[in-house]
Parts: sequence; C-alpha cells; structure tokens
Amino acid sequence: MSVSHYMRTIFLLVGATLLHAEVPIHPFEVESGMVAYEISGGSQLTPDTNLTIKGKAKLRFRDWGNVKLEEASGTVLATGAIKHKQHVRRLEKQTIDTVITADFENEQLLERKKVSTDINVQAETASLTLVGQESVAGVLCDVWEGTGVKKWIYKNIVMKLESHVLDVTYTKEAVKAVFDINTSADECQVPDFPVHEFALFKDDIKTKTKYDVENFCKVLKDISLELSEDKNASKGITVFSHEKRDKFINYIAKDIYERQKVLLPQLLQVLKETRACLQMEESPVEANECMENLRQIKAQFGTEEDDYIVVWDEKRKKILLDNIEEDLIDLESRISCVNRAKNITDLSNCMK
Repeated sequence: MSVSHYMRTIFLLVGATLLHAEVPIHPFEVESGMVAYEISGGSQLTPDTNLTIKGKAKLRFRDWGNVKLEEASGTVLATGAIKHKQHVRRLEKQTIDTVITADFENEQLLERKKVSTDINVQAETASLTLVGQESVAGVLCDVWEGTGVKKWIYKNIVMKLESHVLDVTYTKEAVKAVFDINTSADECQVPDFPVHEFALFKDDIKTKTKYDVENFCKVLKDISLELSEDKNASKGITVFSHEKRDKFINYIAKDIYERQKVLLPQLLQVLKETRACLQMEESPVEANECMENLRQIKAQFGTEEDDYIVVWDEKRKKILLDNIEEDLIDLESRISCVNRAKNITDLSNCMK
C-alpha cells in the first residue's frame, strides 16, 4: 500500500469517526412543542376508604427536549372512613446540565446536577415490549407494554401512560399536542423564587426521595418495574397476597396518613374551641367568626358545608352546638386509636 493511499484511508476513517461522534443524542425527536394532559386515577385503599386522583399536566420543550418544563396540578381525594382533600402542584425544569424543582409550599427552587437516570432516553421503554401503534391527540404513537404499565410514545415523548398495579390505577393522557412551534425562553421559565442548590447522588435517589402524592406515578412505575423483574410475574402470575397489597397501599398513602395524624388532633382541638366560642356569642356575625377555623380545617378533609349563619337565635344555636358536640364526642372516642395507628390501614380501621 502506497503512503498516499495509506494516508487517504486513515483520513477517511478519522473523518467517519468524527462525523459519527458529532451526531447529537437528544431526548426527543421533535425540536419544540407543547403537550397538554389530563390525569386520573385511584383505588380502594382499604375496605372502608377510597382514593381518587384528578388533575392536569403540561409539557413544554425546546432544543429537541434539552430544555423542558413539566407542570402538574390536581386534587387527591379520600372518601369513606378517612376523609382527606389535598390540592397538589408540581413543576420541574430540565436543562442540559441541571434539574430545577419548584417547592411552592416554601417558595423556593431546588437545583441539582443531572444524573444518568435523568438523561437516559431509553428509560421510557425499559422492560417494555412494542405491541403496535395507536393515535393519541392526533398523532400516531408506538404502543409499549409491560407488567402493570402501558405507554403510547411519539418520537420519545410519552403521549399516554396507563399504570395498573395491585388494583391501583393511574392514567395520564394527552388531549392536545402542538409540535415544531416557535418557543421562547420565557415559555420555559420557573417561578421567581430563590434558588437553593443541593446534591442528589445516583445511589441515594431511591432512599432519599420522598414519595408523596405528587410522585404517585413514579411510585407505580417503580413498583411495576419490580413486578416485571419478578419471576412469578414474568410467568403471568398476577395474584398477590393481601400482605403485599397492604404494604403497597400503606406505601403510596403514606403522605395522606401523615397529614391525617396531624389534622385529626387539630380538628378535635378546633371543635372544642368552636363550641366554647359559640356558647358566648349573641350575633350571627360573631357566630360566623367562631366557625371560621372549623370551616378551614374541615375543607382539608374535603368537607365544604354551606353552614354560613344568617339567623342566630336560641334554636339555631342549640342545633349547631348539638352537632358540634356529637362530632366532638365521636372524634374524642377515636383519638387514642388514631395516635396508635402506624399506617393508613390502621387509621382507616380507627375511623370506620
């Protein structure tokens, strides 16, 4: 081989290598877009308590998904023995290097460096099998299915997600999608909160991340992955013990349980204070002021009664005080059990 031929071969090989190295890997196969979703889900948490989830979500992205903003808001409602109503809101922005999460309760932004799980574009279909194609929100998607999970994906964008694990369901479905649109930096902005940096290492994600109702979908996704790796699940065996389901339910309902453990003693105290206040007041204005704290705490249990006092006479006063007394006695008889409860199953038994 001549020197010139040898050099030409090396040049072509190096050029091909460089060309291959320059091909970028993007999260999405679409340059920009917006997808609006509807969220629903729920389960029978215990024989005496049901859970319902409803909400909306929006994904906005540009630069092929290297910059994306995900927002979600909704309501978590427990009815039956346990009464609970919680409004949730989540916002997360990802750039090439960072993940920023909005903490609305404390009005701050939590910023961390990306880890490998944040940038793995194959993670969406891990442990899933391609089973066909269907349209969602007007676009043709590949349908991927696995144990407890089904996804409709368009150019790496999840357009629809269904999880069904141990009788707990969660659905997130696109209702509107617009792609290849002009997006400005302003459309992917986060709230004007102070930024706090924190470290989140790969090995610590599962142990340090708190699973609450805002991460309901991630909990189901993780459990589904565990089931897909289970030998019995892979053989099509989907019957699980009551103990396993109870453990799972107590896990996903941990946030509701913790809130109830705080709210129920508070409700007892507010009932006592409201009773004492109403006994002293003689006008409807003053009586309504007495009721305000009770109305606010009842709203957190999903109880929004039309109990505004217009007429305040001895008859109305007696009826209201008798109702409060009845609620107070009932809750007081249960509070010791509430204090002993270790999980949502125990708590539901206390309140049934």
